[in-house]
Amino acid sequence: MKQITHLLIGVLISAYSFAQSYTIPKNPALEYLYNTKNEIPTISNVDKMFFFKPNLKNWNTGFSLIKNKNGLFALLDGTGQVYKASRLDQKNITFTRIDSTMFFGYNFNSINFSYNGIINSFGGYGFWYMNGHLRHFKPGGEWVIEKINKTYGALNHFYCYQPKLSKIYYVEFMWNEDATENKTKHNSVIEFDIIKRENKLLGKVNPRINLGMNFALQIPSLNGTIGYNKSEMLLFNFSSNKVYKLINKNIKDELTSLVNLQLTFTFEDEGKFYYSFDKDTTLRYVSISMNDFKEEPYPLYISKFDENVTWIVVLIITLIIGTTLIIVYIKRRKINNPTATKYIEEQYTVDLTSNEFNTIETSLINKLIEKSNQKSHLTVDELNSYLGIKKKTIEIQKRVRTEAINRINHKFNIKFNIESTFIERTRSIEDRRYFNYIINKENATIYLGK
Repeated sequence: MKQITHLLIGVLISAYSFAQSYTIPKNPALEYLYNTKNEIPTISNVDKMFFFKPNLKNWNTGFSLIKNKNGLFALLDGTGQVYKASRLDQKNITFTRIDSTMFFGYNFNSINFSYNGIINSFGGYGFWYMNGHLRHFKPGGEWVIEKINKTYGALNHFYCYQPKLSKIYYVEFMWNEDATENKTKHNSVIEFDIIKRENKLLGKVNPRINLGMNFALQIPSLNGTIGYNKSEMLLFNFSSNKVYKLINKNIKDELTSLVNLQLTFTFEDEGKFYYSFDKDTTLRYVSISMNDFKEEPYPLYISKFDENVTWIVVLIITLIIGTTLIIVYIKRRKINNPTATKYIEEQYTVDLTSNEFNTIETSLINKLIEKSNQKSHLTVDELNSYLGIKKKTIEIQKRVRTEAINRINHKFNIKFNIESTFIERTRSIEDRRYFNYIINKENATIYLGK
């Protein structure tokens, strides 16, 4: 019996809750939104505004408005409550609750929008958690959660809804979750594809952008959001990753005056930006276009591609610096041993088909003749030093010495049309494992032409 009583009480409370209607004085903005046949993709309520006080104790929050082909709707922030404007007369407008949900405190500051006539709620904060869930409102009064590829924390503080592209661009703010200890280290720009139900990380918010803006105004016709950033009125185009400064002084003065006033409604329709205030409900507007803006020389966000390019540039610069240091080191070694280094270069640059002695070979021959005339010789170490291979491996030393001597001997035989060993090797008396190098007197005389 007790359970039945509780059930009946619950049914009565639910019936009372879901049948709520509120009649409030109309204002020009509400009247315009109620009567227009156009869909208003996004309506910004910059300051919290109470159209009516829901039957919720200590519930201090505001509404967001949605205007689509099915009518004008008010969504109570932080809940699943949806109200539809059901009647407009000369003095009043009536909103009637059409949902049958019972959740509270889960989706504060969510991004609420209409797509193809369907009301959607994206992201929000509640229960110590910033979520990235996508929910759509069914005609029957229930909210249904959608499956998406990956979630990022989504709030309505700084975003851009572009219905023509079927995309929402928003910022996932730096955040630490106490319960899970998950951290988002950067303020990141995310692109959400409504059709594909896919989130895509685009990059980090440019540090030049102040995310603590007084307000952010949605301008769908310009594919962007206007914000007041460091005393400038800027248009942020998320899809093109560009920032534009408002240069039309009249419009700038008009919008700047909104910064410190209590705005109630801001929305854009057919190229005109409409707004009104809490105490003065007159509906005002300014016409605005891209001709009123000038592109700034910096992007809205630093893309992942730009980060990769930056690392590539750093790598290239590092390689250039490293190569330069190596070249400088080699040049310094050339200065210390110009003859030896030059031989190493020339053996790969001279015409090997020529039978003329190059400068290094001539210098080496003259040194050998000089040593031989003194009854002396050139040691292996001296020849290695002369050829610039003293610090090379044993195998390289042997190969370079053999190639150098064979080339000189071959040229000598061709040049003087004889068969002789021009540069001879003799065993070292001190150590029979090594050779010394000489040119005998007869070959020296032939070479010198005496």
